[in-house]
Amino acid sequence: MKRIFGNTSLLILGLAESVSAIGDWITFMAVLAILVFRGGGGVVETSGVFLSGLLPTLIISPFAGWLVDRFNRKFLLITSQVLSGLVVSLLFFTIQVEYIYAILALEAIVLSVVTPSRQAVIPDLVSRDDLPKANAFLQQLSGLMKVFSPFIAGIALSIMEPRTAILFDVVSFFLSAFVLTFLPSLPAHGKREEGNEKGSAARPLAVLRSIPRLRLLFTGVFTAILGIIGFDVLSSVYTRDVLHQGERIFGLSISLVGIGSLIATMLILTRKKTADPWRDLIIGFALLGSIPLVLAAVYSFGDNPMALYFVLTACLVGGIGNGLVHVQVGTIVQLITPSEILGQVGGWLQMIMVASQLIGMVVTPILVPSMVKMDVYFLGMSVLMALVVVYLTIQVFGKTGRQLIGPG
Repeated sequence: MKRIFGNTSLLILGLAESVSAIGDWITFMAVLAILVFRGGGGVVETSGVFLSGLLPTLIISPFAGWLVDRFNRKFLLITSQVLSGLVVSLLFFTIQVEYIYAILALEAIVLSVVTPSRQAVIPDLVSRDDLPKANAFLQQLSGLMKVFSPFIAGIALSIMEPRTAILFDVVSFFLSAFVLTFLPSLPAHGKREEGNEKGSAARPLAVLRSIPRLRLLFTGVFTAILGIIGFDVLSSVYTRDVLHQGERIFGLSISLVGIGSLIATMLILTRKKTADPWRDLIIGFALLGSIPLVLAAVYSFGDNPMALYFVLTACLVGGIGNGLVHVQVGTIVQLITPSEILGQVGGWLQMIMVASQLIGMVVTPILVPSMVKMDVYFLGMSVLMALVVVYLTIQVFGKTGRQLIGPG
């Protein structure tokens, strides 16, 4: 643990992400305030906010991963923050729904290199044995941002107009870019294969075919996201129409997910022995499944104060699962992927995750509430999460009992 907190480069990376995350939450809450809480929008408008960010990411992620393996990662991270600040500043000048969606889409394109860059950078900053703790440390910071950022956003929106609050995000991007300048140079490993770029670019697909554990991971992550995405799409409407609450309770529920993530990452950071990341992943999916299960169970008791407490508790428990999943997905990918194509595989993983989110974003507004009631939808999603847990448990431990950890 001392090696993690004593790693200056890791601290710089975490600080830059935290600064940017605060601004992102302010913008997210401000956009929801414009379109939903103050604009009277519903599921369609909420889905539009997510879709405008996810669809461009889906398309650009493989190329973004290729860039990560070909260009200096420090340069890519700094450039993405500066350009994002310029793009987000355009939100100050409009309240038109179409323009907001277009600006969010452009921001998503610029930021598409961030996740595969971080995925590829961490193994360069810490030893192989410290990968779980390094991922846990960064996820812990992310959890802290989920705890405090919604409250900061709520305060900002209570004293100023949403468009004005968005300017804080612009400042955060430029500040994050400044912090990242203190990182050492982070050259791309993929340059080792300059003479065979065509073959190298196709290697992530070959890796998926040759490493069963990577295919298993991608399948589990894709399916689990389908099971939990309804919480992202419907939570603001659920808070308003079922729990009869507003922005503060919505922000509190997100904060509790962050607190749960903090608990999970602290457990990983303080472990004396390295645990099996697959076991953590399965437990994480199981805990995440508590969120749609509880949302379905308390749907008919929205006016009962206990319903609110049950939902908030589920957010906390699901947050613990969220922390375990985020940490160990990254760890598993870093352990079993060749370093020279880690950026590209990270880009493919990002594409898989976004594709699953997009399917949920499109299907959820179609199903709810015109075809199925919200409680039925959440019940179905909880069943899907249970199936993911059972499937991964059988595949990882059922046949041979061996822990799927390490390369090869």
